[in-house]
Amino acid sequence: MLKKIKNIISSLMNSGPDYSLPHGLIYKRILKSSYDKFFYVDLKVPDTIDGRFDIIILHIFVFIKIFKESGEKEKNFTQKLFDIFMIEVESSYRELGISDQSFGKKMKIVIESFYGRTRMYDQYFYDEEKFCECLQRNIWSNNKEMEKESKKLYHFVYQKVNKYNGKNLESILTTSSNGF
Repeated sequence: MLKKIKNIISSLMNSGPDYSLPHGLIYKRILKSSYDKFFYVDLKVPDTIDGRFDIIILHIFVFIKIFKESGEKEKNFTQKLFDIFMIEVESSYRELGISDQSFGKKMKIVIESFYGRTRMYDQYFYDEEKFCECLQRNIWSNNKEMEKESKKLYHFVYQKVNKYNGKNLESILTTSSNGF
């Protein structure tokens, strides 16, 4: 009985995300994919917090793009996917010891970065050159020498959008069960 009460209290106090729900399952797959050496070795994405942040945003963007014109269920899914991402970012900042005084400013920058990037990626999705310019600016600090890598990354994102476009959430969960 004591163990059951302890579990109930623990579950009430645990405000962490539920990774068993669709947005949690996809987020775990996004995280797994974002650690793929393809990004950091082949594409020379900086293997830093910022580099991983940008790769995760690109993965989340895929779902924002494919569900942009979808129904309420899919839009709710993308919102929950964003929410879990923000919970994870917040948790990471807390683990890094970011003080409460600067925490709000840091989170504001994260939110602005997320929306700025996804807005630009959406705007230039069908313009490879402009999309690649965004990637070069965001990921490689405007390094024009990364044109070949930015094109490969663009094609990665483009292929993922085409792979999942027009599919419902259940189908995507099944299709992506072995990864993203």
